[in-house]
Amino acid sequence: MIYFRKATKKDLPFIVKMLANDKLGKLRENYQEPLPDCYYEAFEVINSDANQELMVVEIENDPEILGTFQLTFIPYLSFQGKLRAQIENVFVREDLTG
Repeated sequence: MIYFRKATKKDLPFIVKMLANDKLGKLRENYQEPLPDCYYEAFEVINSDANQELMVVEIENDPEILGTFQLTFIPYLSFQGKLRAQIENVFVREDLTG
């Protein structure tokens, strides 16, 4: 079974490793252990914003995260003022792509 949940600080090293394991990510991310503080600071900003959710995807009996994405909830005038969600930064673990 696949599970979706909000990311925690504990998930950040694995998430950043996924981000850095990409053609463009290799140029813009700084994955190292320990993880640079800027990633934890960004997580706090995202986590404290009610319109943002950093998510992870897991599967039963697999200790590693399968993927990650960020949801941004946007208020609109259309649809009678309802919220819409935008999905960004979708990454999947390298051994599961293709």
